[in-house]
Amino acid sequence: MGPVAVLCSRVSPRHRRWPRAWILAGLLILLPGVASAERAPLRVMTDYWPPFRIAGDGGQLRGLDIDVLKELERRTGLRFDVQRAPWSRGLAQLSKGTADLMTGLAKTTEREHYIDYLERPYFACAPRFYGGQELAGEVTDYRKLRAHEIGYVLGSAYFEPFDSDNGLRKVGVSSESQLLQMLRHKRLKLVVGTDCQVDYELLQDPQLAGRIVKLAYRPPARTELFLGFSRQRVLGAEREAIAQALGQMLDEGWVAEAARRYRPGAH
Repeated sequence: MGPVAVLCSRVSPRHRRWPRAWILAGLLILLPGVASAERAPLRVMTDYWPPFRIAGDGGQLRGLDIDVLKELERRTGLRFDVQRAPWSRGLAQLSKGTADLMTGLAKTTEREHYIDYLERPYFACAPRFYGGQELAGEVTDYRKLRAHEIGYVLGSAYFEPFDSDNGLRKVGVSSESQLLQMLRHKRLKLVVGTDCQVDYELLQDPQLAGRIVKLAYRPPARTELFLGFSRQRVLGAEREAIAQALGQMLDEGWVAEAARRYRPGAH
């Protein structure tokens, strides 16, 4: 008799309506090698991207994505080994199958060749352009971008046609914080980012906020964020458990409530 059957046999029929999280845990126990003490944790590649992944004390990561991963561990019994690396390197490891999954992924056709995305996004941002006060009203449409060098993060996906536009003068760097420092020191006049990340950074640093503004041009796009798995890895049971648990968290409003903790002024 399996573990789930043993549990059911000890409870009268009228009390057998189990919470979905318990059912998930039971199914994982019954699947060979999944969530067992011997199984290695799933390797998660990521990089700093406040408020989703924030540098904490002692090099520890905190932020919304870390909260989501911890709650997924609690609900599924799986374990995650979160490792920080430049974003483009994390994507390369998913492509090779040397990492299992990533959070905060925008979906692109190219990435779908090597990333198995969960069906539901867990958050959404909007792409925006940022620059000095002198550019605030100058860049009013997409065509005006061609007059400037534009900083972006290597390996990131923002929106089309920007991502595939080879006619733009784009300068790739390794992180959003580097982009903002280049703006601060006038090494760049214009950068692209996502509002939920860059706005958070600006509000945390009054010096940046006083020098850097959103430009008038607003791309007609929305950046949905997903969890995605390497297609080189065999993770069917783990993927299903994570998909179901994350779906529950979204339906319950758990993710939205967790995100409120990272709004400016929240305690």
